[in-house]
Amino acid sequence: MMDAELKRASFWIAAFAGIVSVASILFDAVRPIVFPVTILAGGTAVLLFVRMLFSRTYRQGVYAVNREAQGNDPWPGRARKFRDPEWGLFGSRAGSPALLWLRAVFILGPLPIGLLQNWLDPEVLWLWIAGAFVAMELSVMHAALSKPR
Repeated sequence: MMDAELKRASFWIAAFAGIVSVASILFDAVRPIVFPVTILAGGTAVLLFVRMLFSRTYRQGVYAVNREAQGNDPWPGRARKFRDPEWGLFGSRAGSPALLWLRAVFILGPLPIGLLQNWLDPEVLWLWIAGAFVAMELSVMHAALSKPR
């Protein structure tokens, strides 16, 4: 039960981080909250990582997902495409539709942020990265709890 609430809150923190990142580019009034939101999103990413690290269920789930995704191929394993129906960008094993869209936005977002980096504060990029980490960790947690096929 606690994990569901933690994941729900983490999802909204990641979404808020993305919104604040974009809003800070467009509106000067939003820039003072970029740093506190970065601390919030970064702390959430650390909390999720520690949760996965110290949970036997998540550790075993991550190992099972890794074995299933890589098969018997040597490292680095099979190449996965963005269009893969199970493991791709919108793959069924990586989260709910809302999480998949949030993750996709965070994956594709560094391109415009990189193009605008001369005009942006570095904190905006750090906020984007912190939000992306939260979204990725939520996807890993979802995949770890899904049953291997």
